[in-house]
Amino acid sequence: MDPEEAAELVESGRLDLLDGELYAGDPEPVYAYLRAHRPVYWDATNELWGISRHRDIVAIEKDPATWCSSGGYRPNIPADPSLIGLDDPLHTKRRRLVSRRFTPRAVTTHEPLVRAIVTELIDAVADEGLAEVVGDLAAPLPAKMIGHLLGFPDDEWPRLVHWSTSTILLGGGPRYATDEGIMSAVEFREAALDLANARRRCPMDDLMSVWTQAEVDGQPLSDDDLGADALLLLDGGAETTRTVITNGIDALIAHPEQRDLLRREPERITTAVEELIRWTTPVLNMCRVATRDTEIAGTPIRKGQQVVLMYSSANRDESLFDDPQRFDVTRDPNPHISFGFGTHFCLGAALARLELKIMFEELIRRLDDWAWADDIGPRRTPNAFVRGIEKFPVTFRAVEGT
Repeated sequence: MDPEEAAELVESGRLDLLDGELYAGDPEPVYAYLRAHRPVYWDATNELWGISRHRDIVAIEKDPATWCSSGGYRPNIPADPSLIGLDDPLHTKRRRLVSRRFTPRAVTTHEPLVRAIVTELIDAVADEGLAEVVGDLAAPLPAKMIGHLLGFPDDEWPRLVHWSTSTILLGGGPRYATDEGIMSAVEFREAALDLANARRRCPMDDLMSVWTQAEVDGQPLSDDDLGADALLLLDGGAETTRTVITNGIDALIAHPEQRDLLRREPERITTAVEELIRWTTPVLNMCRVATRDTEIAGTPIRKGQQVVLMYSSANRDESLFDDPQRFDVTRDPNPHISFGFGTHFCLGAALARLELKIMFEELIRRLDDWAWADDIGPRRTPNAFVRGIEKFPVTFRAVEGT
């Protein structure tokens, strides 16, 4: 889509912010026009507002009293009882139950396991010279880690991958509520509650044990609470990290000079990970609901109306980022909001950063000459929640001695 087509789409009122095909392609011309001319855009098709500028999104995230999550954090879907659908003070009370397990210091204790998984995955494909990125590399790592944290046995990770792949798409809105996605959500909830019952009888050192032994305001968590938070962790922890890995590999294939820089200067991996997270923006958006009549950038918003916080647009905002359309692994500072902002800042951000750091360190160290295995490149999933990739075959050459 060129800039003229983007302008016509917006000004005609035909822009559908929940159209997955928009995000499966290149939405940036639309984002750029919105930021410049319609930063608060009324989507008449879905009856919600699109917020495209970084500063407006941050202002909303800083004001949870005016912009609530409990009214619906996904478009036109009632909020569930998971952490992400709660407001304070209940949100903070529930978050504190597990937050200490996701601090940067706590997460570093998982580094040996992350390295072992990454090594195993790369070992399995290195001599082949060909890998399907999603199934061979990107999906197993976060699924195994989330399964480990929750307390699922290691042999359950294939089912966890399937469940997360199917259920994450439900977040795109009612039009993405497939039978497979709904069934996967039901199956995962049943498996999570079976695990919860086992942990009630015999607690262990995992998140499910924490939840089953915890109380909030003198009451234990309900099965609905447990099931919703477990699914949130699966989707937020497994699918989003997978999305950065797949799209990040695509970005490094498209920008080989950046990959070569990281091979020469591996100490830049930390800033590179932040740029990969900004560039890919795995969660495209989140929603909030106005608790009172208010305004954004001079546009009146009525109580009860929903706004879509367009993180992927904010991460390309030219008013904040220098040359935002340039993929630059040395970019610093990098104030992206891929993990959200404020009270609902992603609980698993430190874990995601660790997984991504180790995965890309090892991929760059051990594999060279990355290329698409065909002329098609990655097959993207049309969805309005995550910019996921279904299949992505790549070729490479194993570096001798690694």
